[in-house]
Amino acid sequence: MKKNRKGCYSEKVAICYFMAKGLDVFDSCQTNGAVDLITFDPDTGETKCWEVKTENFRLSGKKKGYAISRGLRNKKFKSIINLLYVHNGECREGKRK
Repeated sequence: MKKNRKGCYSEKVAICYFMAKGLDVFDSCQTNGAVDLITFDPDTGETKCWEVKTENFRLSGKKKGYAISRGLRNKKFKSIINLLYVHNGECREGKRK
């Protein structure tokens, strides 16, 4: 699968992940915005901004099998943007392993 298609796929998986948790999800209409998704919890009123990353692993070398580091696109907002990693249809919230 091409790189941009992997990213689109990961965002759609992330939307399903958040909807299954009972959250309202708002998708970005820009391809290079500061965030990919915004979630709203209708029970608590909590709003979160998310950047979705497709998690990839090194295929060779000394660090074979280790995750490839993917940083935030917009470091200026790192205090309010949460990361969601997607790998093989599974989602993981938080920092890189």
